[in-house]
Amino acid sequence: MANTYRTSSGERVKKKQIDLNVRKAKFKKLNSFMDEHGYIFCEECNRSDTPPYDCSHNISVDECQKTGRSELAWDVDNIKLLCRSCHQQKDKLYIG
Repeated sequence: MANTYRTSSGERVKKKQIDLNVRKAKFKKLNSFMDEHGYIFCEECNRSDTPPYDCSHNISVDECQKTGRSELAWDVDNIKLLCRSCHQQKDKLYIG
C-alpha cells in the first residue's frame, strides 16, 4: 500500500493519519507541560525567555516510519519542548 507505514504491531497506518496523530500529540504535550509547570521553557537549556518553542521528536517521524515503529511518532514521551536555538542544534539546522 502506497503512503502507509507499519507500526510495531504490524498494523499499517496512512501518512495522513500519522500527521494528524502527531499534531494531536504535540498539542497534548504542550497542554500537559503547561499543567505540570505553569509555563513553557526549553527542556534542553531550561530557558523560558527564548520563544518560539518547538515540539521536537527524540526519534524523528521519518525514522519512526522507516523502521516500522510509526506509533512512536505520536508518542508524547518521544516529544521534547525546545527553544528554536536548541532545536536547530539538535537537528543540525544551522540557519544564520
